[in-house]
Amino acid sequence: MGQLVSVDRQGAVATLLLDAPPFNAFDTAMRDALAAAVRDIDADPEVRAVVLTGGEEVFAAGADIGALLAMDFVDIVDWNARLQRTFTAVAELPVPVVAAVNGYALGGGLELALCADYRVAGERAAVGLPEVTLGIMPGSGGTQRLTEIVGRSRAKELIMTGRRVRAAEALGLGIVDEVVPGSSTERAHELAAQLAAGPRLAIRAIKQAVDQAAGARDAGLALERSLIAGLFATPDRTTGMRSFLADGPGRARFE
Repeated sequence: MGQLVSVDRQGAVATLLLDAPPFNAFDTAMRDALAAAVRDIDADPEVRAVVLTGGEEVFAAGADIGALLAMDFVDIVDWNARLQRTFTAVAELPVPVVAAVNGYALGGGLELALCADYRVAGERAAVGLPEVTLGIMPGSGGTQRLTEIVGRSRAKELIMTGRRVRAAEALGLGIVDEVVPGSSTERAHELAAQLAAGPRLAIRAIKQAVDQAAGARDAGLALERSLIAGLFATPDRTTGMRSFLADGPGRARFE
C-alpha cells in the first residue's frame, strides 16, 4: 500500500497526499501517518501553503467500517480523540491549506476537507456525512465545521439524512468554494502558489484572526467526542455497521 500519506514540497507549496487506494479509508495506520505528515509540514519553515488531496479519483471515503465495528466504547474514546486531534492539527497549520476534492469526500473524508481554508472541487465530486446510516454521528469535527459553514438547520438536515451532495449543490451551500471542470488538482495548486507568494506573516495573522471567529468550537468538539463514544454502546451502531459491511451503504433498518 506504500506510505499511506506522502508530503511533496515544490518550492513553498507542500502537497499532502492521502495515498491508500482505493478509498483512502481512515484506520489507525492512516490516522497516524496523517498526523506524522502534518507534524513534518508544521516543522518545515519553507512551507508557505499546502494542497491537501486524495488524488484524482477519490478524496477520502471515510473510516474503515470493519475496524470501527470491532471497537467498543472504551476503544472509540481514545481512537476518535486521536483522529479528531489529527484533523484539528490540519486546521491549525499556520499556513493556508487548499483542499483539492475529487470523487467522494464522505464521512471522515469530508470532515478532513472541512479543515482546509479553501476547498476546490472537481465537477464530479460528491460530499456528505453519512454516519447516521451506521447508527452513529460524525466525530472528527463535522458537526462543528459544517454548521459554521451552512448554518444549524441545513447542517441538521445533511447530517440527519446522511445524503450525498453533488459538487454544484455543495458550491451553493458553501461546503466547497469553487467547482472546476474535470480534476480540481491543478486549480488547487494554482491558488496555493498564489497564497505562498503573499506576505507570510500577514497571511498567518489573517488565518488566525478569522479562525478565532469560531469562538466556542473547542467545547463543541469535546461534546462531539463524548456523544459519538456513547453511540458505540448502542445496538443501532452494531446494526448499521454490520449492514454496511454485508449489503453496502444506506441499507440498514433500525428499530
